[in-house]
Amino acid sequence: MTPRQRRTQAERRAATTARLIEGTIAALSELGYARTSAKEICTRAGVSHGALFGRFATLLDLILAAGAEVARRQVHNFAQRIAQLPDTDDPAAILPLLRTSSRDPINAAWIELLVTARTDTHLRERLKPVWDDYATAILDSSRQVRALNRLSEKDRSALVAHVIHYFDGEALSAVLYPDPEFDQSRMTLLTTMITTHLHTPTSTSRALDE
Repeated sequence: MTPRQRRTQAERRAATTARLIEGTIAALSELGYARTSAKEICTRAGVSHGALFGRFATLLDLILAAGAEVARRQVHNFAQRIAQLPDTDDPAAILPLLRTSSRDPINAAWIELLVTARTDTHLRERLKPVWDDYATAILDSSRQVRALNRLSEKDRSALVAHVIHYFDGEALSAVLYPDPEFDQSRMTLLTTMITTHLHTPTSTSRALDE
């Protein structure tokens, strides 16, 4: 039997960092930003404070790294789901995937950062580059959706942002007012609106003119 090879220092360090990020995402999602303390994260990750601050200069640096990881996973998961669809020209097939992403428990961690950044100037400044990278990755991922090829780049960006912001807001309201029947009515309305917009001559000609 081949003896198990010991992990290198770099591998152990990477594993500890991954546990810290995982613990931060879970804490943000379950407890909110204000209660996501270094102690809470270290307890969840099973590491010491020294291990945390040996890898991240501040708690905020770790929280931002967790936000970036949430963004990466959300884009990756959406891309995988899109790749499994036989046809990406139907909004009725795409929109439920976006709702699923918005209601994924890890997305609550991202929403916590956005809500807190509204009144926390320092967080807002530090979060902006993470958000910019996320927005770029979302727009790049949207190129897998054939239905959006009818739009100009500007209109594509506006529509993608509108839908994501809509579903993020819906995910928040669903916590207080869960109503699957009403959710379906709203999805039907949104699907109709977007389908109509995508097939209007204005949208098509604007794309062709550029």
